Amino acid sequence: MHLYFQYLLIFFTYINYHVQKSMAFTSCEISALTVNYVNQCPEDSKSWQLAARKMNCEGIEEGCQQGIRADNHQFVFQYHCVINVWGNATLEVCAFNRTILGYCAEFNIVGSVIQDNYYADCTKHDPPCPSVYNSAEAYKYISCYELVQQNRRKTNTISSAKRTCGNLPTTFISILFRFIFGKVFHI
Repeated sequence: MHLYFQYLLIFFTYINYHVQKSMAFTSCEISALTVNYVNQCPEDSKSWQLAARKMNCEGIEEGCQQGIRADNHQFVFQYHCVINVWGNATLEVCAFNRTILGYCAEFNIVGSVIQDNYYADCTKHDPPCPSVYNSAEAYKYISCYELVQQNRRKTNTISSAKRTCGNLPTTFISILFRFIFGKVFHI
């Protein structure tokens, strides 16, 4: 049993090392400067490629690839259209692609990195996303974009309820005023 825990510790140390290494190599500060909020992301390969051409991520001098190219050829600075961290907006961004593990892909502006949104497990959506996919293929999993629409509807409903309830005391006082003083002054 003791040997089992040693192997487990070695395994998690190995995984942790590679995750941290991947995170360090896929963050690029220039990405935050390319963010463009959009009402809707492309939902098929053709429109994705058209949007990618317009954004021209390959033409951006980002200065982050030297360490990546020397160590790993799998990361590419390219077009993405993903949800934001709060899941209430969609945005286009030039960023390094990432392997996403069963969650919706998001862009973290503070970290300047594409990452998993751990509040949006898309393997449970209908249709589900795979447990592993490339962030540059986020358009294949439109249920993640639909989360943004759902969150916007919730926000609008809450805002509407606040406006209605916010006016309730004023309306009540106005009715009370008319009832009490209307009889005296015949308003």
